Amino acid sequence: MNRKDDFGELWDALPEDVREELLKAAEESTAQSVEEFISEIFVGECPKCGSKATKDCEEATGIEDMTVGLCENCGYLWCTECGRSVEKGKTCEHWAVCEKCTEEKDEYGDCGLATWECEKVSVFEEAESDEPLHECAWCGGQIEREVGIFAVGAKARKGMKLKEYEGSILEMGLVHSEKTVPAIIPTQDSEAKRSGSDIIFLVCSRECGDLLKKALRKEKFTLV
Repeated sequence: MNRKDDFGELWDALPEDVREELLKAAEESTAQSVEEFISEIFVGECPKCGSKATKDCEEATGIEDMTVGLCENCGYLWCTECGRSVEKGKTCEHWAVCEKCTEEKDEYGDCGLATWECEKVSVFEEAESDEPLHECAWCGGQIEREVGIFAVGAKARKGMKLKEYEGSILEMGLVHSEKTVPAIIPTQDSEAKRSGSDIIFLVCSRECGDLLKKALRKEKFTLV
């Protein structure tokens, strides 16, 4: 049973006045439909950058899987069922674990335990740890969860082939600054890509952002 099936059962069990309040909240939110509102609840924030600009990938080209979450900010893909990162075009590895599990299952292969509650497959506790989200692309300092993240976007230079790295982090060399910095390559479906950014650099402050921008201009990158 997936999360939306679970939600359906919970929804039917709620008192009518509670359901009306939730529907009212959905109408007042940025969600355009109840389905989108439900999706917003189950997808949640991006485990990588903390952005709330996320959605499921049921209609994402090349993925078509509503159990995969997509961050429209950094392009990160993850399984909303268990919390693992997912590569574009591949299924989450937790499905293989479930297939080998010896727990008694029904005719549909369902053991009755929600994936995110199963200790054998869920990694949500790891995703919610206090570990830093990223290191600053300029100073290398740790960007903690409680600190705001600043982003610097840039267009790829002519000849750069980044398609195979979408949704991942690359170590990019800056020759003039004699530095190697972590760069996020957003997916085609991400908000960053639609805004014109082929590469995203996360920094811990505006000061580091300004220094990184100067360095990128020396490398002939076009900033977004």
